[in-house]
Amino acid sequence: MAPAKLRGGLNIGFQLFITIGILAANLVNYSTAKIKGGWGWRVSLALAAVPAAIITIGSLFLPDTPNSLIERGGPDQAHAMLKRIRGADDVEEEFQDLIDASEASKKVEYPWRNIVRRKYRPQLVMALAIPFFQQLTGIN
Repeated sequence: MAPAKLRGGLNIGFQLFITIGILAANLVNYSTAKIKGGWGWRVSLALAAVPAAIITIGSLFLPDTPNSLIERGGPDQAHAMLKRIRGADDVEEEFQDLIDASEASKKVEYPWRNIVRRKYRPQLVMALAIPFFQQLTGIN
């Protein structure tokens, strides 16, 4: 739902906060490992539940995206949501782009069958291999 001019910065900020979260988790684990009586892992797990609960509760208040509303057959609601998100009344061009993209996606027949075709195999392999090896090697 972010405006196009902010998406790159928000993406970088997201990755920064993921990295800060990893650092914080490691510091908490390092600190709680010294707790006697086997309570260290319990405290660490309980502390990890706090941000998870905040995110879960916060997600209940997030509005539907205009694209989601269009896909589910609510163009008027999508138009109103787009105006609300952008804080402007002149959203016709972006709204029309969303409508066009939705219509184009509906014209694609058998998307899952198409993705495994030889033509798209390199992209499919990379889309699966990169996250797999990131997890396998512990980069994340």
